[in-house]
Amino acid sequence: MAYNNILIAVDGSEVSNLLIKRVHEFVPEAHIDILIVVDTSGGYFGTIVMNADIVYQMEQDAEKVINKAYDYAKSIGHADTDVHVRFGAPKQVIARDFPRDHKNDLIVVGETGLSRLQRAMAGTIPSFVTHTATTDVLIMRTGKNRKN
Repeated sequence: MAYNNILIAVDGSEVSNLLIKRVHEFVPEAHIDILIVVDTSGGYFGTIVMNADIVYQMEQDAEKVINKAYDYAKSIGHADTDVHVRFGAPKQVIARDFPRDHKNDLIVVGETGLSRLQRAMAGTIPSFVTHTATTDVLIMRTGKNRKN
């Protein structure tokens, strides 16, 4: 099956460029949507108070991340690239909302960087996306667990 419309979920870590590079190598002619989700759900361990200043700063940080991702995709020659910033619960946005709105046929996420305790408390985005999405999901190994 050829993938034509791929969602790459990024978080601003150094893994983000690696995901973009691998997708470009995997399907260089596909359209890619690069997405960062500003977590306004309260984070991993409960609710945090969101005031206008906090939301504004989170949005500014997300804009920097997404612009760097876009610049990187263009620098490696991926011409058909769009970038998006969304607000909400990252798991829900990545697994359901965004792919439904943009008709993505593949979702690409990196493996989690969470500790065992954080994974036990909150679950992981890759795990949630894998179990919830209605489209294909590719979890790319990006760290020490990767075998070359």
